[in-house]
Amino acid sequence: MGIETGTIVPCEQHGLPCERRVAFEGFETGKRFLACPLKEGQNCGSIQWVDPEWPPTMQNALLKLWKMYQDSKSDRRKDNLESSLTIHHLTEEKNKLEDNYDKLVEDVHELLNAQEDRMLDFRYLQSKSAEERNAEVTNSVVSDMKTEMEKKEAEIFKLQGKYEVLMNLTKAQGTVIRNLKFNHLKEKEVLSADMRNLQFQVVELTVSVEKLTQENLKLKQDAELTQSQEKLTQENLQLKDHIGDMKKGHDKLIQENLQLKDHMGDLKKGHDKLTKDRAQLKLQIANLLKAEEKNKQKMKGIQAILDE
Repeated sequence: MGIETGTIVPCEQHGLPCERRVAFEGFETGKRFLACPLKEGQNCGSIQWVDPEWPPTMQNALLKLWKMYQDSKSDRRKDNLESSLTIHHLTEEKNKLEDNYDKLVEDVHELLNAQEDRMLDFRYLQSKSAEERNAEVTNSVVSDMKTEMEKKEAEIFKLQGKYEVLMNLTKAQGTVIRNLKFNHLKEKEVLSADMRNLQFQVVELTVSVEKLTQENLKLKQDAELTQSQEKLTQENLQLKDHIGDMKKGHDKLIQENLQLKDHMGDLKKGHDKLTKDRAQLKLQIANLLKAEEKNKQKMKGIQAILDE
């Protein structure tokens, strides 16, 4: 997993800047997350995912890839175990054969030494028999020595056969070990190639997911923009209706203003007429007061005449 740089997010427990990592296991492969920067033992285990959940198809594909990888790894582990057991058995057999070979070599050396001793004894007996024994004793000893030597030669022949078998087994074991090593290296290369292919497929899936995520974000933005446009269109229609209502109200207000102006004109005319009538009434009242004053003077004159 790699480390990215970006906005610093503190760890919940320690308050240290979290490390940005990328998951590489299971159906979470390729997802970025924030993790505690401390090592095991001090790590609080807090994880904050940066990327959203992969789609179900993506998760299923990742699980299948990891299952294929685990199955391949398990099969190679079984093959390696069987190869190790085979090598172990061959090694034990080789050790046994080497022990037998060493024992056979010791026996051969002992036989050769015994043969040399018997040859010396034979020569000694031959020289002694020439002096002390007759020809029959010498022939009997020679016959016994020849029989013994033939037995030893037969044993030596058997030992040589076993030695050849041991050498053939050793060569076969070396061939098997070389083949196992070659197969192991070949399987290791195949496993490495499978791992590289898996990593490449994971990278491709990650790129595809990022592309799909960007497309989804773009679609969401387009959907939000469409919703905003629809809302704006609806608001424009409502605004147009409101403007129509306002226009109707304005026309009605203008009409009412005109009616009010007409009414004000009528009121003004009535006021002017009332003012004029009031002025005339004042003149009439003044005339009446003057007439009353004159009548009072006349009454006073009549009263004065009556008093005389």
